[in-house]
Amino acid sequence: MATWVSILVPTLVYGAQSIEDGPAIESSYIRYFHEQHDSELSYADALENIKTQGQHSQSDILNFGLGSAPVWISFELHNAKATALRYLQIENSWLDKISVFFLHQGQLVQQTETGDSLPYDAQRSNRFFSFPHEFMQGATTVLIRIESDDPQVLPLFLYTPQEFTDRQVESGYTYGIIYGFLIALLIYNALLFFSLKSRRYLYYSFYLTSFIFLNAAYTGHGYQWLWSDWPQVQNTIIPVLMIMFALSGLVFASMFLALPSRFPRLDKSFNIFSFVLAVCLILFLLLDNLLCLLYTAFIGVVPFAVLMIIAGSVACFQGVKEAPYFLGAAVFAVISAVITAFTVSGLVEYNSLGFHAVEYGILLEAVLFALALAYQFRISQDEKVLAQRLADRDQLTGLYNRRGFNKLMKPIFSNAIRNNRNLCLMILDIDYFKKINDEHGHAHGDIVLLDLARALSKELRAGDLVARWGGEEFLLLLPETKHAEAIAIAERLVTTFSNHEVTTNQHTTQYTVSIGISELKRGNANFSDLLGSADHYLYQAKENGRNRVCYRVD
Repeated sequence: MATWVSILVPTLVYGAQSIEDGPAIESSYIRYFHEQHDSELSYADALENIKTQGQHSQSDILNFGLGSAPVWISFELHNAKATALRYLQIENSWLDKISVFFLHQGQLVQQTETGDSLPYDAQRSNRFFSFPHEFMQGATTVLIRIESDDPQVLPLFLYTPQEFTDRQVESGYTYGIIYGFLIALLIYNALLFFSLKSRRYLYYSFYLTSFIFLNAAYTGHGYQWLWSDWPQVQNTIIPVLMIMFALSGLVFASMFLALPSRFPRLDKSFNIFSFVLAVCLILFLLLDNLLCLLYTAFIGVVPFAVLMIIAGSVACFQGVKEAPYFLGAAVFAVISAVITAFTVSGLVEYNSLGFHAVEYGILLEAVLFALALAYQFRISQDEKVLAQRLADRDQLTGLYNRRGFNKLMKPIFSNAIRNNRNLCLMILDIDYFKKINDEHGHAHGDIVLLDLARALSKELRAGDLVARWGGEEFLLLLPETKHAEAIAIAERLVTTFSNHEVTTNQHTTQYTVSIGISELKRGNANFSDLLGSADHYLYQAKENGRNRVCYRVD
């Protein structure tokens, strides 16, 4: 809203900045003073107080921190030419009440009231607080009153119409890229959750969602697009979302690093801090105490940062494979969040990099967390493959067990039947193996079994399938092998093991084997029959004195 009046007030005498000098309002031209909380001054009284009590700004960007008293600031702008349109812009989106006065040669010519305690005004041209003004020739005094419990960060800029438009376009492209990337990443992880049913993707989606809304609130896009008719939401949304961001980050970290099972004491610290944050959030919302809520949000950033970095560091130290990605992401995101929190709260000197640090940090963090999740998924898949492979293998010898043998045998057996191919099966048993265990112990018996498994793997041909069938029994499936060829192989194995010794530190053992052979025929066209036939001939070999091969004689 704009009002034109003709009240004369004193002019200021501390110098004027030309409206042609560039967009930044130089600190050397700015004076300010703080108003008492219990009395709102008129602009004329404020000007007088600035002349008598005002202080020069020591920084190019005024920053009065959290819960500061209302502040009046003033500066003069000089126009040496004809009337010129300029846009005065406060590049901050969360100030509660703003009153701006333009005085030309001591005469009030325009007054505007705005702030996010009011519904978003459709006349506002963007997410910041902008004040277009036709500067007449000569000096114009600009007087601004700011009242807000939120951090009073006041980046002041004066733009020409073209600069103002360029600033809008640049901002639109920048945040289009940022939000586009984050929303695409959010959708991707949500889809991964629905397809893989892994909760780590769900919690990361919550974490991304909380940051997207936090950033939208922080930059002013949320008030501009999402809750423009609810100033009461805008009044509390930033600290609420800061706390939600921290809570969702802690939950994601706990799930991603498996803290409950790996590091239960650290997980307990996460839970205690999360509980305290949640209680403070609910309590101060119920009490409608915005200042305490703000302090909780800004102070809570520090332990959140510490816990995230500690969790990543501990996991790295303990050898968690995906932890380096998490630690790198946490370091970038958390440090950037702390820098931004300290910058807007007035704890450190304001600069544009610090103000936007959280946006840069979260983009890098999002990339690293995405890589971490992908790496964790790959590890999980590798572990599943390894577990499946181990499930198919005998733990002692490394040969296939019954499950692995049956899985590989079925297509070989089916192909032999379907295409009328040669196939033979052997059952090999160590003679008097119980006696070896009884005399030398089971540890020595295991060495004998391992020695036999290695020898079989070395002696058999590519394509042959060998498995430990149980105890001291081994199964050998020989595809594309005629009966006579299988007999020759079996005889060679018996000879090899009858001249073979196993030596340990305490014992030397010479063992022999017995082998039964069966051949695939029309009469035994299922594997059970083939196995039963081989077992029958193994029994004959043992009955006939062991250390021999038995088979069907035509």
